[in-house]
Amino acid sequence: MQNVPLIIRNNAFLRQRKLTRLVIGANKGLQLEPRAFAGLFNLEQLFLDSCDLTDSILAENYLQPLLSLETLDLFGNKIVRLRPGLFFSKLTKFTQLNLKLNQIQRLCEGDLAGFRGKHFTLLNLVSNHFYRSGDFDWGCGNPFRGMAFNVLDLSNNGFSFNTSRQLFKAIEGTPITHLKFSGHIGKGFSHDNLPDPDESTFEGLTNSGVNIFSLSNNRIFALQRAVFSPLKDAIIIDISRNRINQINRNAFNGLQGHLRMLNLSFNLLGEIYSHTFTNLTDLRVLDLSYNHIGALGDKAFSDLPKLRALYLTGNSLRDLGFPALLPNLEYLLLDDNKLKSVSSIITLGINSIHVNVADNRLTNLEDVYVILSYFNHLKNFFYGGNFIKWCTLNNQVSVPHNNSLNALDLHDSSLQIIWTQGKCLDLFDHLGNLRGLNLSFNSLSTLPQGIFSGLSSIVEIDLSSNALTYLQPDVFPVSLQRLDLSSNFLASPDPVTFQSLSFFSLAVNRFHCDCHLDSFLKWLNVTNVTFLSPVEEYRCEFPAALHNLPLLDYSMIVEPCEEDDEKAVQDLKFALFIFSAFLIITVIFSGIVYARLRGRIFIIYKKIVGRVLQGPKPIPPLDKVQYDAFLCFSDHDYKWVEAALLKKLDNQFSEENIFHCCFEARDFLPGEDHLSNIRDAIWGSRKTVCIVSKDFLKDGWCLEAFTLAQGRMLEELTNVLIMLVVGKVAHYQLMKYNAVRAFVQRREYLIWPEDPQDLGWFYERLVAQILKDNKVKKFAEDEPEPAQPDAPPQNEDGIQLEKIRAIAM
Repeated sequence: MQNVPLIIRNNAFLRQRKLTRLVIGANKGLQLEPRAFAGLFNLEQLFLDSCDLTDSILAENYLQPLLSLETLDLFGNKIVRLRPGLFFSKLTKFTQLNLKLNQIQRLCEGDLAGFRGKHFTLLNLVSNHFYRSGDFDWGCGNPFRGMAFNVLDLSNNGFSFNTSRQLFKAIEGTPITHLKFSGHIGKGFSHDNLPDPDESTFEGLTNSGVNIFSLSNNRIFALQRAVFSPLKDAIIIDISRNRINQINRNAFNGLQGHLRMLNLSFNLLGEIYSHTFTNLTDLRVLDLSYNHIGALGDKAFSDLPKLRALYLTGNSLRDLGFPALLPNLEYLLLDDNKLKSVSSIITLGINSIHVNVADNRLTNLEDVYVILSYFNHLKNFFYGGNFIKWCTLNNQVSVPHNNSLNALDLHDSSLQIIWTQGKCLDLFDHLGNLRGLNLSFNSLSTLPQGIFSGLSSIVEIDLSSNALTYLQPDVFPVSLQRLDLSSNFLASPDPVTFQSLSFFSLAVNRFHCDCHLDSFLKWLNVTNVTFLSPVEEYRCEFPAALHNLPLLDYSMIVEPCEEDDEKAVQDLKFALFIFSAFLIITVIFSGIVYARLRGRIFIIYKKIVGRVLQGPKPIPPLDKVQYDAFLCFSDHDYKWVEAALLKKLDNQFSEENIFHCCFEARDFLPGEDHLSNIRDAIWGSRKTVCIVSKDFLKDGWCLEAFTLAQGRMLEELTNVLIMLVVGKVAHYQLMKYNAVRAFVQRREYLIWPEDPQDLGWFYERLVAQILKDNKVKKFAEDEPEPAQPDAPPQNEDGIQLEKIRAIAM
């Protein structure tokens, strides 16, 4: 292929009046006719880099028609002598000129006359050939006279120590806001044949008003006393990437009151003393990152009362010693050191809003609690990448509620081991203002239940590069919007877990492509979530037959899972469980209600039955008997009988009662034979009610009356005898008495109820037996010896009573 040089003829762009940017770079051997750029009145940016152009491109009138030109790029051409034409004075908008990698060897005061009066925002003279003029001492005047610069870059021009000092003297008084001067200044490490800059080196810049002075990428080994004192207006000094190993006392004299930022990164500093930064009373930012600092002397960083940012990244600190208090420090970067303790960090920057101690050798997660407890203004905290082995908390350490933390980095902090041990599960409980959380590289296989419950304001969580296989549907707070789950093992993620998200990543997950992935695939096709990695890259990992198949392709052929018999059985078991539980609860509840409220239930039942079915109370039948019932009892039991029975049955005690009862104390004729009174009472009453107590069994007349009543019952074959057992009378005690034994063995008898709520039922039964007139069957054993019958049938209606209670209405 033949390379033909580009030739731009006259008036080539005559009709391109609206063109504002023209790039003709990388055209080796470019040839321009005098009016090549005619007509480009509105051109603002012209790129002619690497075109083998010579001095004539600036000296002759090629660029004269470009009245709106602002930027001219002549990088990598063959300009040897810089002599711009006088027409540049008419290019009033021209402010940027790039002459990097040309061949300019010298600059004198008259050479740049065409640029006088201009205020350059950038003049780039990097990597020219000034070093080739060995005898050039800049004695031909100030080449930049009448000009001013925002940025003047004179780097990599091979200036020696003396040449540099002569250059600065030559350009004295030229306004330069930002001066870049990288190169070969300084003696370097292990050399003594070249001097380091001293107090006189930069004297020529005293009146240039330099605000930013960049000396990076030189070979300075030691900062001499007051080396920067001529820079009366310096705000930022950048001496990074040198060989600085020593900072002499009072090295920064003359900078007090105006220097705001000092960059000493990528040097060879090994220690910091209390006197290292004296006189920097107005310093706000100090960058000491990537040195070899292994120790901080006592009261290090003294005399820096206004320091707001301290960068110590990439050093060799094992502890912080006893530094000075920095009350205004807001940014403290201690990452990539060898710290084993942060005990002095509270002294160094307790008011910081940004603290980074990542990638050190810290072992106890308690440090997080300590930092959050003492740093009340902290917003960003980076702790990841340490050698965490345990979480042992001091009882005095507690994270305050609603602290100010906004971002927390705990990547590579062995949280799987800590949380598996049940330790530090409350780590996020009080971080209500946290918005960003990084938990990547923690080997997490599961997330503890409720671990994020305290993160009410969280917006972003990074869980990438873990070993998660399952996520609970409610594990993430509803405020979460951005979630990174890339490089995990979520074979079949549940889309319910991601409902609140706006941004999401599942890249490099090992998906198991079967019917259980159906719901996720449907969600993947309809969701409005923005994926941080292309969905087209999501692929099946298992089974082997579908390995590496794109998920979007699999979503076209996936079939939903069929309901198998096992699931149906599970549903049936669940339904039976619910029914059984309901039945058991109902039975237990019914039993409790019956045990507690059966008396009230019986009363309500009787009222309903009485009104609906039975009507008014039954009236005893009118026959020839004088009494409805004869109550036979011991005299010792009279008070109880009166309260418990007479007031409930006898109509002379209450008009509501329906029976006319007979009992000894009221109805026996005085002076009459006692046995005759008993016989008359029994045969003169429809029923005889014997109240059997311990005193009844001891009373011979009571036993005689029982025998007579039993005789009447056997004679008439009518159930005229009602036996009521009261008090603590055991069954065997009844069997001792011949008169009672036969009745107990063969007949039904009543027992006074133990529970007061059964009294209503008892009275109802007693009244029913008094009113009932039924026949009885005569047993063969009753006739010869009624008091001694054989084995009795067991009565199922008897109710034992522990003690006799006096019941009054």
